[in-house]
Formats: sequence, C-alpha cells, structure tokens
Amino acid sequence: MSVLWYTYINRRIVMGVTIPLGRLKINEEELAGYIREISAGNEAALEQFYNDYGRMIMAFILSFVRSKESAEEVLQDVLLALVTHKPDKTIKNATAWLFKVIRNLSHKKAMEDIVRQTEKLPDKEEISSEETVFQSVENAVDQIEALRGLDSVEQECVILHVFGDMKLPQVAQLLDMPYHKVRNKYNYAVKKLKQYYEKRRRLS
Repeated sequence: MSVLWYTYINRRIVMGVTIPLGRLKINEEELAGYIREISAGNEAALEQFYNDYGRMIMAFILSFVRSKESAEEVLQDVLLALVTHKPDKTIKNATAWLFKVIRNLSHKKAMEDIVRQTEKLPDKEEISSEETVFQSVENAVDQIEALRGLDSVEQECVILHVFGDMKLPQVAQLLDMPYHKVRNKYNYAVKKLKQYYEKRRRLS
C-alpha cells in the first residue's frame, strides 16, 4: 500500500472531514476480509473500511481518551496497525483482534496524555509568590512521588480513575481486566496511598 494513500486517509482525519455514518454493527466475516485485504496492500479496502467502521471506532476510542484530537491520533494508529499487519499471520477472531488493538492504543494514548499533563508544571522562576500556587505545584510533585510506591497496575488504576476521570468499569475495559480485580486493585492502592501520607504527616 502506498504511503500516499495512507497519508490521504490521515489528512481526512486531521482536517476534520466528517466520517461517514457507516456500519452500526460489526460483521465478523466482512471485517476479517477487510483486515486481510488491507494488510495485503488493497488501498480501496482501506478507504471502504474507514467509511464503514471509522465512526464506530472513533466512538469506542472516545470512551477512553478525553479529547477529539487524541482520539484522531489513535484512529490514525489503528489504521497504521491494519496497514502494517503481516498478511501471513492468521487472526482467529477479527472483532476481538481489532478491539484489542484499539484498546491497547487508546490505553497508551490516555496514559501519555495524563503524564504530559503532570509534566506541565511551571519552572520555579515562573511560579507566583502566592502560597496557594506554590502548594499546588508541591502537591503535584508529591502525588507523583506517592504513586511510585504502587505496582504498575495499581498506578494505572489510580491514574486513569483519579487523574483521567474514568469510571472503574471503563478502567477495567481499557486494561482488559475483570471489574472486581480493578476495583480491588484500586481500593488497595488507595489504602497504600493513605499509609504513605499518614507517614509523611508523622515525619513532618
């Protein structure tokens, strides 16, 4: 598949060209055919896939990321995953495969956006002399330090739920984990964070 054609699809996304309404429900056999044809370099199949499933995929992505711009980036990455998929690799369940790709890419983008937000702290010379502003920066840094005491899954649960403003069922779906496990991980993480701050208070 030519880079030019893939760039054309991406340009449509970036320029905000309205995605056709397309399918309201996935057809497993049709989807498997699209993946097979796109990975083999069929440019017409890529455009038709975009027209049929672009809006549905976009809606799914927007349940995980917080902005249209981020969702558009993920949609581009999904298309790239289809284009670069090796045609000789058999996919047993096309629907499950596609949604796993979407979920993983959405998860990655959501985490990147959240980390980027925490990194947007002002330099010391830019900080106002007002005590409240200084405290907000100090608290942000302290939160990052506190999260280091959690394991990777606990960190993700807290970051996505607290900083990403996602409900726990959404977090479970994004992490591809049972809801009860995510809830338990989150509750245990909160307990560890409380212990961390209690220890800080005793030492201060």
